[in-house]
Amino acid sequence: MSRQNVVAKVAALLAKAESTEHRPEREAFQAKAQALITRYQIEDGELHRSGGRMTERSVPIDHWGNATRGVVHLYAGVAELNRCSVAHRTGRGWARVVLFGADVDAELVCTMVDHLLPQLRHAIIDDRPRSRMSYAIGWAHEVVDRLRVAREGAAAESDALVPTNAAAEEALRSTHRLRPERRRPVDAAAFGSGMLAGERADLGRRGLDGGRR
Repeated sequence: MSRQNVVAKVAALLAKAESTEHRPEREAFQAKAQALITRYQIEDGELHRSGGRMTERSVPIDHWGNATRGVVHLYAGVAELNRCSVAHRTGRGWARVVLFGADVDAELVCTMVDHLLPQLRHAIIDDRPRSRMSYAIGWAHEVVDRLRVAREGAAAESDALVPTNAAAEEALRSTHRLRPERRRPVDAAAFGSGMLAGERADLGRRGLDGGRR
């Protein structure tokens, strides 16, 4: 394992320890984390480099109905740009995204998505696409692509490295057993209409620079 993956593993174990109320289980997670910390001499600053230990947030999205997949796509794209990772969970009558990352990064993801989602809802209402699912995916695809281009451009101007979500992805997979997402056909016309609407979306200055100025 690379050191980055070890740090992510420790963060995931500590997050598990903090999330359980079962004392033996909590102590077992803490012991495994401490063993890795001792073996690899991991400094506390490494666990807090992104602004805090890896934490997990669950956001309900079942009220989006047929547009849910587009919302998941938006969360996943914005999360990746901000050192976080996302899993999609569904059940009978409910759906949610599980956001994994450092507190400061996860908070930024939620702020950015909260700014964007009302625009997606208004775009769907105004355009009345024949496939809300395909439209929402196209909209999210275009918005995330615009954010990515802006982020890479800002990094190039300041000669900075573009942040990755490798640590959050490793921590997420260490915590959750993920299954491949089932692919569904996308309506090309609705997807294209969604992309056109996404070109008009207001990303906001905070969305473009990540709010870290």
